[in-house]
Amino acid sequence: MDVYISINGPLRNLIQKFDYHYKDEFIDSDFLVEEDKKGEPFEYKVEEKVQNNNLLDYYSFQSIDEYNNFLFVDFPLEIFAHAGITYMSAMSDLNIAIHDNPDINFTVVGLDELGKAKSSTLFFLSKHSYLGNNVKFIRTHNIDKEWKKCDVWITDSKEIIDRCPKKKTAVKYLTNYNEYFMHKNEVKNLKECSKYWEKSTTSMWTRLLKPAAPSNNQSPQRVKKDK
Repeated sequence: MDVYISINGPLRNLIQKFDYHYKDEFIDSDFLVEEDKKGEPFEYKVEEKVQNNNLLDYYSFQSIDEYNNFLFVDFPLEIFAHAGITYMSAMSDLNIAIHDNPDINFTVVGLDELGKAKSSTLFFLSKHSYLGNNVKFIRTHNIDKEWKKCDVWITDSKEIIDRCPKKKTAVKYLTNYNEYFMHKNEVKNLKECSKYWEKSTTSMWTRLLKPAAPSNNQSPQRVKKDK
């Protein structure tokens, strides 16, 4: 059985660190107002209620290139490596789950991490003593492909949850940034997740042990005649 656990949300509070460095770089600095490519004033600002569906909807950038440069070139170490852990025992809870379930293949997943963000994420995992064997980096356009490889996916991402196939299990990890949508399977910490992979394991074995339907080519049984 394969269980995916997204790094952002269940393990790492990336938005909190992103928010800090954005404000420090653009809002609290001397470059509050700049000129855009048309020579018009451009003001960097943050929407009051930030959600995790698309940070570009809440943080002002002059272009997608400026956003990517900020996240993956200028501050990848500060944001991806030094972001805070979601809650104090998050990594410990994950390590215990890995240790107690040797028959389950756990993989932690980074979504849309480019350039030095990957090595910075590996630093984050090492710093918090991740004991698992599997780390994977994927792009959003490969979510469907990845769903074919796992049975349970614990994530804070609405897109990953919405693209969950039938007979698979998506679990929403609740954060302050994804309250804009609801899901039938929700957890507040990784300790609560075991019921989902235990349920999936039971379901899998139930399907495997289901009696096979009798074949039409089955030989007729002999009936003993009464004397």
